Amino acid sequence: MKKINSLVFAIIFCVGFLSAQNYSHYTIRQVQEVSDSLLNLSKDISPKLASTVWVRGVVATPVRISDGRHLWYTGDRFRFMLKDPSTDAFNYISVVASDTAWFKTNVGIDLLVPGDSVEILGKITEYRTLTQLEVIKDANNTNVMILLGTSTAKIEPADRPLTDFFDIATGKTNKKNPAEKYESGFVKFKDLTVLDNVGAEFTVSDANGNKIRVDDQSNLIFGTTPPAPGSLLNFVQGYIFTNAALEWTINPRNKFDYQLSGSAPSIQTFFRSDTFPTPTSQINIRAKISSVGSSVSSATLFYAVNGVAKGNIEMTMGIVNDSTYLATIPATNLNDAVVSYYIVATNPQNYRSSSPADTIKEKYFYLTLNQPVTIKNIQFNPYGGGSSYSGARVTVSGIAVSDRRDYGAIFIQNGTGAWSGIRIRSSADSVVRRGQELSIYGLVRELSGLTVLDSSKITITNQSATLPLPTKVKASEILLGGNYAESFESVLLKLDSVYVVNLNEDSPSNQNFGEWGISEDKTKQLGLRVDDYSTKLPFTNDTTRSQGKGKKQLKVGDFFKSIVAPLDYSFSNFKLIPRDSADFEGYKPVLNVKLENGNIPIAFKLEANYPNPFNPSTTIRYSIISQSKVELKVYDLLGKEIAILVNEKQNPGTYSVKFESKNFATGIYLYQLKAGSFIQTNKMLLVK
Repeated sequence: MKKINSLVFAIIFCVGFLSAQNYSHYTIRQVQEVSDSLLNLSKDISPKLASTVWVRGVVATPVRISDGRHLWYTGDRFRFMLKDPSTDAFNYISVVASDTAWFKTNVGIDLLVPGDSVEILGKITEYRTLTQLEVIKDANNTNVMILLGTSTAKIEPADRPLTDFFDIATGKTNKKNPAEKYESGFVKFKDLTVLDNVGAEFTVSDANGNKIRVDDQSNLIFGTTPPAPGSLLNFVQGYIFTNAALEWTINPRNKFDYQLSGSAPSIQTFFRSDTFPTPTSQINIRAKISSVGSSVSSATLFYAVNGVAKGNIEMTMGIVNDSTYLATIPATNLNDAVVSYYIVATNPQNYRSSSPADTIKEKYFYLTLNQPVTIKNIQFNPYGGGSSYSGARVTVSGIAVSDRRDYGAIFIQNGTGAWSGIRIRSSADSVVRRGQELSIYGLVRELSGLTVLDSSKITITNQSATLPLPTKVKASEILLGGNYAESFESVLLKLDSVYVVNLNEDSPSNQNFGEWGISEDKTKQLGLRVDDYSTKLPFTNDTTRSQGKGKKQLKVGDFFKSIVAPLDYSFSNFKLIPRDSADFEGYKPVLNVKLENGNIPIAFKLEANYPNPFNPSTTIRYSIISQSKVELKVYDLLGKEIAILVNEKQNPGTYSVKFESKNFATGIYLYQLKAGSFIQTNKMLLVK
């Protein structure tokens, strides 16, 4: 890209700091840095969250690439990385500018190239736990970016071990310390093995089993063939982002950001000869196996029945010079048996690959049945993942627990508990009503991780069947994911005693978009998603909605005695989809906290309540001087917690909150404020 000279930038960007006088200036480290003690508690939110600030740094990635496309896939938004060259930790931040046409015309953000030193005015937000600077769009003021200089210095990746990002205890790439110090940063991992690949993406592992997903957010690796599972990489380098599952990913800029040191055989295109195996079926397994620049030395199928290993079968090539290999699994002579299998292939260079890549946690499998297939048979997977009947046409029966009057999805169940539900897709499902028993003939499919039945025919067999009771689970258990959560996919669930822990699971700082989160633990920052697909819901997380619309505005800390809803799965997340107001029981809103003024006080302070003595209510005022996690609680004289008035992150200012005492006896009570490291306790007297 041709670099525009500093004088032209000055004309475009440096008309003046007209919008700067009311906003502070920070380095990236000052915006990003979180203490080790907080990171160890998985507290990773920017200390400047929701603040509008000037941030300075060096542009690390192009805003656009040579053909005009965006480098990072973000929809109709510019996105680039900004680096603080004065430090080696907390030194990157993702910059996002929505409305590309406006920012091109009025600001010229698309002219930036790596090496430009800039200062940008934006709001600090969080998206999928990734801190970002959202550039201010103000039609009355376009002075939101200042060019400070240009540089030809190369942006080099930092060598990091995978242990920085992978938590071996949980088996997930969601570690906070020290990973958070390198979010949005340019890093390099060395000496890796490819575990699996899907599309242009693949997963890599070091010698100790630490792993990370190599994502395809760069437009420059779309369409490339990823390394085969088992391949060895000298390195992979790229930028550290998070995905929809809130796990760390590394994102190469192009295909030259990873380098093969050896290629393993590629195992693809499985075919099982019998869609509906019976106990007496002998099952032929075919697979395409090839090795780039080499031959295949061996291909072996390992299988087990009900978890008991039965040995291995050497696969034979079907046709001369064809890459199709064949093995036949003997009949089990057992009903309801689970037959699992995987394939291992090697080449003359002793590179080895397997399919699936992780043969401990995942295997291919099928069931041997003497009876018709049920919903449970379709959904059941002992290893987590898709149905063994994917691609088959089946007939199953179940009772509708939702219908089109609720939202655009039909869930049916046959019984209760694990594996009992499935989602139906059909142009004829508008006739279905909740409580009807249905016979469905359709195609089993996997859509973005959700097993569905694409129905070609729906027959109503009972107009008023008894609805299955919801299955009780905990939000915290579903959030663990894995096979437990998978077993309740599309099942009607009931969750007791849950709190609203955020108003937007994707971007906690933006409360007017997305799905809100619930948890049994009110102190959590992330919870199980609750979606508002249904127009019949009495609640909204949209803080801009007019109160006259009849919706109750949710707040962090709101309590529900119970929520009932089917469990859906989309965009890598499990989520509840309540049907109507009857699915919510025992709603108790958190006490309203009023910001009296946004002026920054000179000290933290907890004032005397007024009136005091009081009956039935009293007001408590307090001041905080910096953005803090604030807790205001009431205790009896024995130290028992009797009320939580505030439990949220708040900006500097003076606040007031009303304490209602209708359920408490006459006596002395204590109220305590915690804000960061500040703690103060006062007394108050209730007289009835």
